[in-house]
Amino acid sequence: MTDPPARHGFRWPPAVELRWAAAVSAALMLLTCAPYLWGLAIRPAGHYYSGFIANPDEHNVYLAYMRQTREGRVFLLNPFTSEPQPGRLLNAFFLALGMKARVTRLPLPVVYHAARVTSGWLLLMAVYCLAAQVTPSVPGRRLALMLAGVASGLGWVYPAHPGAPHPVDYGPGLVMPEAITFLTLLLNPLFSLSVFLTITVIALGAGALRAGSSRCAVGAGMAALVLGNIHTYNVIPATAVLGAFALYLAAARRLSWRGVEMGAVVAALAAPSLLYQVWLVRAGDVTLAVKAVETPVESPAPLYLALGLGIPLPLAAVGAAGSVLRGSDARRLLGMWLALGFAVVYLPVPFQRKLAEGLHIPVCILAAAAVEPMLRRMRGWRGVAVGAALVVLCTPSSALFVRRTARDLATNNTEYLVNLMPPLYLRADQRDALAWLGEHATFSDVVLCNSFLGSYAPSLAGVRVYLGHWAETLEFARKVNEFAAFMRADTPDVARRALWCEGSITYLLQDDSVYDAMFLPPAEREQGGFDPAAAPWLERVFASGRVSIYRAVEH
Repeated sequence: MTDPPARHGFRWPPAVELRWAAAVSAALMLLTCAPYLWGLAIRPAGHYYSGFIANPDEHNVYLAYMRQTREGRVFLLNPFTSEPQPGRLLNAFFLALGMKARVTRLPLPVVYHAARVTSGWLLLMAVYCLAAQVTPSVPGRRLALMLAGVASGLGWVYPAHPGAPHPVDYGPGLVMPEAITFLTLLLNPLFSLSVFLTITVIALGAGALRAGSSRCAVGAGMAALVLGNIHTYNVIPATAVLGAFALYLAAARRLSWRGVEMGAVVAALAAPSLLYQVWLVRAGDVTLAVKAVETPVESPAPLYLALGLGIPLPLAAVGAAGSVLRGSDARRLLGMWLALGFAVVYLPVPFQRKLAEGLHIPVCILAAAAVEPMLRRMRGWRGVAVGAALVVLCTPSSALFVRRTARDLATNNTEYLVNLMPPLYLRADQRDALAWLGEHATFSDVVLCNSFLGSYAPSLAGVRVYLGHWAETLEFARKVNEFAAFMRADTPDVARRALWCEGSITYLLQDDSVYDAMFLPPAEREQGGFDPAAAPWLERVFASGRVSIYRAVEH
């Protein structure tokens, strides 16, 4: 099939190809819904299902911000910490989802998953369109799409024992949705949309530099403006790639003044959101921007990152090497993305790991480009069989990750209690207590509780918590120790009241079960710790099952 000529520096695939890609992308995204439907199907009687299959603490953060915008707030506050905040953070992603929830009156998890499916579909379509700039045949483009949609790495071959280093795609060690497109599609709409925008910035930005296209410049600049607002980290690799591509064009004496002007247009359009984020960090507000600096997330060793990318990575290296010798500008662009993507992941910044987001895209497309000549020579069913076999070889970790989520749903995350990971299901009494808070408390109230319920309280009850999230709660480790001391039977009441006042706490949410017990010394777990009902300065205002809510007695 002959490609149509490039317009404005970007070649669109024919309509018949786009229809195939749209249908396959939709099918892949529908398949990612299956684990969530399974979680709903096996929900224990009377329990509330969070709507998640992994890392509910992270998704509860997103739902908490969506709840704020649903209730009319434009500038966000961090509800997982009790410190005073001016509220200066504006995030277009959470604002749009919260407004959608307000207009449609749909539950927040439903809106969240609709966004996950939609943004994932857009990401897969962007992968196909980018592959069309690199691979000259339809089989190569389709292989690139399938690899991006389902492929993972070699984590499945590692022994599953604690303490051993593991690749980032599967295992008891670190699993990185940032680095694997399948995990991004399965778990996180913010990541999917961010990678989609990153592809848009790089692809259209390259068209603006190479062809001097004003349409590409405006498209890339607007995408960068949104990307800089919703997930600023991704602007770093995108800028590095476009900078390297501009230098390549200049060295080849193919960078015109028109191209330079269009590059300046991209930068000018992107600048407002970037300057805004810089201002947030320098202002030192208790916001998401501060979290990026105060909670380091380091990248894994290069070997384990490479093993997590798996079989497509060496194929991509072959594809990148071919681009140096005889490749098109688009293929060289992806080669630069691959090389610089590995470099920026190890920049000396506290948010290293987040810079791996999108790295899987050039890996999959260049891998398909490397295999494509063989597929073209085979033709017919043989080429299809070889491409399908490659995809199957790259999927075991993806399948095992889904199987692990099924196990975690069946056990309600009990394996991760020691890591303070919240449950995937809440008991009826826990949900009733949060519902009571939602009716009687306001966002100005601060709830003291274990971090398991503290993870859910901001989104389900619309309150702030003293302790709720390992990254969003400022000085999380100190506050864990303070809550543990508060719940111990031998702690003097004067110390409890001091914490109550210093933390501006208005409610105590007690869960007389394993979730509170996890914060007590082993000797006290069976006999129980502090009994709030015996404290004269506290009154119980709600009780259901093993959960009670207390507030200070007014004098």
